[in-house]
Amino acid sequence: MQAEELPSAVRVWAQSLPDLAADVVTDADLTEPYLHVPVEVLPSRLALLRSRVLDWTYAVGLLEHERQDIVMATDEALSNAMEHAFPDGMGKLTLFAARDRLARAVHVVVSDNGTWAAPLSPSAGRGMGLAMMDRLADVFDLHHDERGTTVVLRWSRRANA
Repeated sequence: MQAEELPSAVRVWAQSLPDLAADVVTDADLTEPYLHVPVEVLPSRLALLRSRVLDWTYAVGLLEHERQDIVMATDEALSNAMEHAFPDGMGKLTLFAARDRLARAVHVVVSDNGTWAAPLSPSAGRGMGLAMMDRLADVFDLHHDERGTTVVLRWSRRANA
């Protein structure tokens, strides 16, 4: 599916993203199950978003250990956006998950329009989420600028689907 074939809401959102994330979105196979979920930041929505990601991992035929890694890493990216990007609690984030057109990988993008907050030191008992996402995903990319923060996670396709 080419960028011009993307649904308008997805296309407009992709144009606002850093290059790597925009490439992931425009290279996604939207003929297969995918998620594009823009939401207002409310911690109470985390469970619903986690459930949507889990359902999506089943829909694209991932194995149990792959599902667990994707749900855990995505939950961390969503939690970070909700907790750290919006000190006043007001803002929006977008969750996107899809396979690439060649079905070689699955990607998750979490973007927010908040303000970057440097991670706390691990010695404070926190600040381990970025390292965890990096360990769980084959590719972990974090980009922050005046538009907000974007996390791109990639897993090589291991399951037959």
